[in-house]
Amino acid sequence: MKKHWFATCLCSAVLLLSEWQNVSVHAEFSGIRTGRFESYEQFENSASFGILMAADESLSAEVTETLPVSFDLRSRGLVSSVKNQKNYGMCWTFSAMNSLENKLISRRPEIDLSEWYLAYYAYSPKFGFPLALNTDMDDVFQQGGNYYMMLPMLTSWTGPVSEEVFPFDNQEVLNPDAEWEEVKAKTEYHVSSTEYFNYDVTDENFPAQLEAVKQAIYQGNALSISYYNKNQYYNSGKYAYCNIAGDKTGGTYHAVSVVGWDDNFSAENFSQPPEQDGAWLIKNSWGTDWGDNGYFWMSYYEPTILECYYLNTEPFAKHDEIYQHDDYGFWTAFSVNASDESAYIANVFTAEKDTYLTSAMLCTAMPEENYNLWVYTNPTKSSNPASGKVMASVTGMFENSGYHMIDLPEPVLLQEGDTFSIVAELSGTPGQHIPCEACTEINVRRDNQLISTETSRLTQEMMFRNFNQGESYYSSNGRTWYDVYKENPIEDNYTTEDGAEFSSSTIMGNVCIRGLTKDAGTVIFSEDADALPSGTEIVLSSPGSTEIYYSLDDRIYLPYTEPLVMPEQEMHISAYAVLDGEKQTVCEKSYTVQEAQISSLLAVRNQKEKEYLAFEKIGEQKYYVHLSPLAEGESFAVQPISTGEVTSGGEWLVSGKLKQIQPDETGLITLHVSQAGLLDTVYEIDFAQEEILLGDADNNGIVNAGDASAVLIYSAAVGSGEEPSLPDENWLLRADYNQDSAVNANDAAGILVYAAQQGV
Repeated sequence: MKKHWFATCLCSAVLLLSEWQNVSVHAEFSGIRTGRFESYEQFENSASFGILMAADESLSAEVTETLPVSFDLRSRGLVSSVKNQKNYGMCWTFSAMNSLENKLISRRPEIDLSEWYLAYYAYSPKFGFPLALNTDMDDVFQQGGNYYMMLPMLTSWTGPVSEEVFPFDNQEVLNPDAEWEEVKAKTEYHVSSTEYFNYDVTDENFPAQLEAVKQAIYQGNALSISYYNKNQYYNSGKYAYCNIAGDKTGGTYHAVSVVGWDDNFSAENFSQPPEQDGAWLIKNSWGTDWGDNGYFWMSYYEPTILECYYLNTEPFAKHDEIYQHDDYGFWTAFSVNASDESAYIANVFTAEKDTYLTSAMLCTAMPEENYNLWVYTNPTKSSNPASGKVMASVTGMFENSGYHMIDLPEPVLLQEGDTFSIVAELSGTPGQHIPCEACTEINVRRDNQLISTETSRLTQEMMFRNFNQGESYYSSNGRTWYDVYKENPIEDNYTTEDGAEFSSSTIMGNVCIRGLTKDAGTVIFSEDADALPSGTEIVLSSPGSTEIYYSLDDRIYLPYTEPLVMPEQEMHISAYAVLDGEKQTVCEKSYTVQEAQISSLLAVRNQKEKEYLAFEKIGEQKYYVHLSPLAEGESFAVQPISTGEVTSGGEWLVSGKLKQIQPDETGLITLHVSQAGLLDTVYEIDFAQEEILLGDADNNGIVNAGDASAVLIYSAAVGSGEEPSLPDENWLLRADYNQDSAVNANDAAGILVYAAQQGV
C-alpha cells in the first residue's frame, strides 16, 4: 500500500467514521455527491496537501488589459525583502505573509509580518490542526502546511501580527496553552478575501489561466504558488527551474511567491526545456545568498504548480465581529446531483449583542460563480432559514473561487438574541456549488489491490468542536431545506480512465458563509494607516447613522457631506455619529503626511557579501546607517525597493535593480527619495573610519540626558555670539543628531526622545 507524504504538510489523523450518527439522507437527494478525480495523478496531488478534493473545471478568464511582454513588481516597489526560513518547513507561511505585505506596503513601506505566528498557532491543539498525541508543540515549525490550513486561520482574523510582536525563531513567545480569542485579539490586520486561480498546464483553457495570473500580478498582487521542488531540475547558472516531466520522487512541495513574468525567457535556460519560452519571476524564502539574490525563474509550463492564490485586506475598524460556524473553513464542495447548475446554502446565527450586520463573507468553490444573497431576521420556521423577514439582498459574480467579502447595501440592525440567517444562491457551470467543511477518507484500488488510503487533515473530531443541528442548511430550489448536520456521509465509488478504482466517504460539515458586524455609533475611517499621501480622500461612515459630524484639528464641528482630503501637513479628525437623535461617542484619528521611503535596500559587497541595511531614523525625513569602510578596489552595489524615485548624485536608481555605487570623498553615499504627494527623504550610508553614534556628544557610548544638556549649552553659547571650544574634531558630527548641519535645541529634543525610547 502506497502512502503519500508532503514535506510541508503533516499527514492527517484517521477519521472516526464510526462515531457518526446514522441519519438517513433524504430520498430525493440520493444523488448528492462531491467532485470526482479524473485520474490517479490528480488524486495524488490532492492527497499531498491533505485535502482530498477533485479540481474544479477550469474556465476562461476575460482579459481586461493589454499586458506587457515582461513585468516585475519590484519596479513598482511592491515587494518586501527576501526572508530566510532557515531549516524550518515554513515556506507556506512565508508565501502567505509575502502576499499580505505586498497588499500593505504602499501605505506601510517597512511592513514586516510574522511567519512564526501563523506557523505556530495553525497547530494549536485547541483551535488549529493539532499534532499527534505526545508531540511537542515546538515541532510545529517542521510540519509545514498549505492554503487549506492558512485559509480558516487568516479569514477568521487569527493573525497576522507584526514581526516585532512574534519574532521569527524566538522560542520565548510561544504559548501552547493560548486560547483562540486570546490569539485573535493580537491580530493587527483583517484578511477580507482570497482569490484562488486554476492552474493546470494540461487544461485546454491554460492560455486563459496564464493571462488571469498575469492580470492579477499586473494589478499589484504577489501570488503564492506551490510546486514540487527537486534540486536536479534547477539550473543555477540561469536561476531557472522546470520539472517538465512532473517527476515527484525524492523532492518535496515548496511554496513561493510570483512577482513578475517574462514571455521571452528562453526555454533553453532550463535544464529540462519546455516546448515554449516564458517564465514567472519567483521570490523565494531561502535568503539572498540563494539564486539571484533570492529570486529565480520558473517556466510557465511547470506541471506541478498548485495552490495559486493571493490575499486581500480591509481597514481594521470596518468590522468588529465575525459570526461563523465553519471554524476550519473550506475543505470541499458538494452538489445535489452531477448536473447541478445551482444550489442554495444558508447559515443561521444568534446575535450576541445589539449591533449592525454590514457584510457577508461567502466562499465559492467554482470559478465564475454567480450569487444572490439575502439576509433574514427571526426565521418563523426552524427548518427553513429563508422563512423570516428579508432585510437585505445583493447580487453579483465572482471570477475566482475563494472567500469573498460582500457589503450589504444597507446595514441590518440586530438586537441581542435575534436569530438571523444569511442565505445564498450560487450558480454557474455544472459542478459543486455547496462549499463546506468536510472530513474524507479515500481508498484507491487497481486490479483489486489496495494501492492507497488517505484521510483529510480535517478530522471528524476537529469538525465536531463547533458543529450542531440547526446551523447549516442546503437546498436545490430555495424552498425545501435540509440540515447538513443530519446527513449521512457521502459514499462514492467510481473508476477513472487510467484504471484507478476509487471508494470515498465524506462527512459534510458547516457550510462556508459568515456574517460581519459593526457596533452602532462608531465612526469608521476608510484609511487606517497613520501616514497618507497628501490628496488622499478619507471617507467617514457609521452603520445605521444618517448624520455624521466632524472637526479638523479641534476646530468647530461640521456636517459630514463628502470625503475629507489629506492636506500637505498633519491632520487630526474628530467625528461622531447621530443615532436616534442622540450624539454618539467621539472617534478620533490623526494622520501625518507619508514619507517617500525605501522599503528595503539590499547591499552587495564584491558581488558576494549581501545584507539588507537597517537604517535608523535620525530626524525629519532623514535615515542613517554606518558601514565598515570599503577596502581599496572593493565594489559596492545597492538594490532599492521603493514606490518612489530614488536618486544618488542626480543619477536614478531603478527600484528592484542592482546598481554599482561608490561613496564620495567624505565616505558618504546619499540617496534621495521623492514621490508625488509624499515628503522627500534622505538616506545616508556612512563608510567613515570611525563609527559615529549620533547624539553621543560626550562620546561615552551612551546617548542620554547629559548629551542633550551639552547640546543645549553649546547652542546657547553660539546663540549669544560665542565660539565655544570643542572636545574633539567629531563633536559637531555626533551632536548634530538630526544631521541638518546645525547643532541646536532640535537636536537636544531628538536626543531626549531617543534616550527615553531606549530607557536610558
